[in-house]
Amino acid sequence: MEESCDAIVPYTLLGFLIRRLSDPDPFPPCLSGDLQTSYFLRDYLTRGTNAILWILLFSVTFVLLNRLGRIVRLWALGGRIPGPPVWALLGGSSTAPQLCGSDRDVDLTSFLSKLHENYGPLVKLWFGPSQLFVSVKDTQLIKEILIKAKDKLPLTERAYNLAFGALSLFVSAFNDKVSENRESLAEYFNNKSISANVLKNLVERTDSLDSVSFAQCMAFKTIGTTLFGDTYLNWNNRTQYEELLMAVAKDGFFWASYVIIPFWRRDYWRYQSVCQRLKGLTLEIMELSEGKSKSVLEASCGDLLALMLHGCVTTARLIANILSRLVLSPNLQEQIYSEVSAIHKGSCVISTDEVKKMQFLLATVLESVRLLPAGPFLQRCSLKSDMRLENGIMIPAGATVVVPLHLVQMDASVCGGDFLEFIPNRFLSNENNHDDKELTCTKHHCINGSIKFEALLSFGDGARACVGQSFAVLSIATLLASIIYDFEIKLEQNAAEDPSQGVHDFVSQEISSPRIVLSKRNGAN
Repeated sequence: MEESCDAIVPYTLLGFLIRRLSDPDPFPPCLSGDLQTSYFLRDYLTRGTNAILWILLFSVTFVLLNRLGRIVRLWALGGRIPGPPVWALLGGSSTAPQLCGSDRDVDLTSFLSKLHENYGPLVKLWFGPSQLFVSVKDTQLIKEILIKAKDKLPLTERAYNLAFGALSLFVSAFNDKVSENRESLAEYFNNKSISANVLKNLVERTDSLDSVSFAQCMAFKTIGTTLFGDTYLNWNNRTQYEELLMAVAKDGFFWASYVIIPFWRRDYWRYQSVCQRLKGLTLEIMELSEGKSKSVLEASCGDLLALMLHGCVTTARLIANILSRLVLSPNLQEQIYSEVSAIHKGSCVISTDEVKKMQFLLATVLESVRLLPAGPFLQRCSLKSDMRLENGIMIPAGATVVVPLHLVQMDASVCGGDFLEFIPNRFLSNENNHDDKELTCTKHHCINGSIKFEALLSFGDGARACVGQSFAVLSIATLLASIIYDFEIKLEQNAAEDPSQGVHDFVSQEISSPRIVLSKRNGAN
């Protein structure tokens, strides 16, 4: 009895080879030549495709079940943390804040304030089935969490990578390499001071200055010369470079928020074009600076861009806020001028050593940082391991820990009943007088290589604390001392008649950014 054509087709490649060894001609006469090969390959392709589809099905199922298991575990552990239940925030409940528009940070801060009043110093907040935020207000818990939560949010790393490529400094997971890089950066910034050429050419014009633009200009000069040396000041493409950097700062996190890169959008490719131009300019200034200044040029182009972006954005906001405080408080400005005049003698630029003796000026900078930090929240997470706190609460891996800086740094239990008032003297002890001594460690702070204050967290704390915090404070103080020594900061005439100037938000202590005029002091060089 002859086999049918379908019956004799081998099921596998191994079966085909075995039959070839036992029977040189395993195919019946109905299949011959090219028809035999075609029939076999078609059958083999069908079976191989089915096998691949089954493997894909099992793989996708495994990934989805694993993801579901993590979500269920997140719900189980997150449900034990005080706060609104998860079901209350599903389906658009009114208990969740409507975070949209320019006031979303203020809205969230106010909402967290109410939650802390109802649930205590540690409270959870669900922003979705798999998005658990844990807000912490107690300073002791914050200190413990910032030591244990060493990782940064993946969105931050994604934003920097999308703009500048793979980085070695701004990565989410904390490891030995990150720790080594941070130590190297900290050593570099601790040995740096603001360039004398920046101070000599600090003010290019004195009439009708926008305080925000003026602050950005000073921040770019300070950070730019710190990273690239004085070559940065005379660089022909400096203005274009700064404009492109601010454009990336504006849109970076928006594009990073996409789960899938939106390659179909023209705006995204325009953003990538800006990033590429920015990288090219960075390579240009690195080449120009090489050999002319001792810098961190050993870092990659992307890392230098990230340092420039992060440093300029945060520094500019702090400078703008202090300028607004000074222009709205003439008495405060005169106190600083008296201190600077008493310490600085001679026609040379003000040195960092002199600034370290200006206790009231440094306290003014710290008080400004307390009332209006560079960002409203300090965010950390532990990507791989759970965090068990000393009070017994378990924060699951992947949850985002949020420290609302406005609530912590304006806490009456820490700062007293006058926590909403701008009082630099709260950073000065009774022993510290305005003499020739440098500002030394007190109960609340220390400026001598580092800054510590139990509720002053604008520069972070723990393993991820800002490595350049001392440099930032001393540089900002030096800039302000140089300006106030030669100029009186005044409101522009039209702005002085505007009743909207001043602090206009109770929670964030946000100050409107007025237009200012720099008036030359009598006897100034």
